Amino acid sequence: MERLSHVAPWVPHVLYTPVIVGAVAIGISRSGVLATLGFFAGGVLLWTLVEYAIHRFIFHPPQWIEDDTRRIVDGLGSQQPVMPALPTWRHKFYFLVHGVHHDYPNDTTRLVMPPSVSIPLAVMFFFFFRSVMGLAAPGWFAGFVTGYLIYDSVHYLTHAGPMRLALARALKRRHFMHHYTDSTRNFGVSSSLWDIVLGTSARKQ
Repeated sequence: MERLSHVAPWVPHVLYTPVIVGAVAIGISRSGVLATLGFFAGGVLLWTLVEYAIHRFIFHPPQWIEDDTRRIVDGLGSQQPVMPALPTWRHKFYFLVHGVHHDYPNDTTRLVMPPSVSIPLAVMFFFFFRSVMGLAAPGWFAGFVTGYLIYDSVHYLTHAGPMRLALARALKRRHFMHHYTDSTRNFGVSSSLWDIVLGTSARKQ
């Protein structure tokens, strides 16, 4: 599990860019260019909501679990393994899927989602779109996966990139407030939309 959690930032693009291109081509052949563009935009928007929900409700447990995990990890020596020291499955799950990133935010091999997680999720959402969207499914799926790639890229760049553009610097500031000021705020990484709508945006400091 530890080995699978280290991923280079180019891996998701190699895996999913052909999927996006293929889905767009199928969508255009079925629904035409304009309709597919509309479905694609809907998929990108849906991704921003899913990104927010996963980060807020799956990656982050109740605050006491997060605080307890950090306390335990901070008390370990540099050569002591973390997982055996965590008392419950909830502590272990949090640390494995997200806590390790919060404790080691400068580890550049942990900044994009591992394929061992993203591929099963992609398959699940593919069948969801196919069953719900019918002929529109390829366009929705292509937009959804594009949203995911944008998320992975933005997340990597906020931690490891120069972020020279003003928008990029704003995204970096927002995400770093989540890391270093208040982990119960700013759950959106590629977009602040749902933090604004659902009232979880951090106050500017």
